[in-house]
Amino acid sequence: MFVKKNYVENPAFEAFKAEVKEELSTQKMILQELKQEQKEIRINQAAMSAKKEGMSADLKAILSILSRKP
Repeated sequence: MFVKKNYVENPAFEAFKAEVKEELSTQKMILQELKQEQKEIRINQAAMSAKKEGMSADLKAILSILSRKP
């Protein structure tokens, strides 16, 4: 037994659905951009942390040299 659906398209509802799809698409793009930005921030933070550690080691070496008595 097959039931055939007959329905009348509602232009206002179809417009609403299109608007929702567009909004979701826009939000998805924004989320993807935010994810990419967060990834770049994490990479930059890791690089800055490595630089900080390097500078700390350099400063310790300088302090060691300066604290030596001739």
